[in-house]
Amino acid sequence: MTKKNTFLSEQESSPSGKIKRHLRIVITDPDIEQNQVVVSVTTLRFPNSQDTSCVLEIGNHSFIKHKSIVDFSRTRIMSFTEIFNGIKKGLLIRKEDISEEVLNKILTAAKKSNRLSQEIKNML
Repeated sequence: MTKKNTFLSEQESSPSGKIKRHLRIVITDPDIEQNQVVVSVTTLRFPNSQDTSCVLEIGNHSFIKHKSIVDFSRTRIMSFTEIFNGIKKGLLIRKEDISEEVLNKILTAAKKSNRLSQEIKNML
């Protein structure tokens, strides 16, 4: 996987009990240990209580059907192998890449975010 690649997360339960998947976006190339920073996208439902530092609009990616946010509090470091094997096993679903413009928007917001660990910020 390289930066700009996207995939859908494993199935998870939403607060309403629905089973859904979230769009994940790889925002760094693999480091020397093959680790990458992966952010999570979620629908913007509560603008007063959600982090709106990086809002994504319909059209920024085909999976985005509603105004959404990058939920930096759910950012993870994932290994290339973990992502690759997840896709191979069908646990994760590969989607099309995001544009360079959207990647730059996410990276700019990530560097300013107070919801990321120093370890993740160092990887950016």
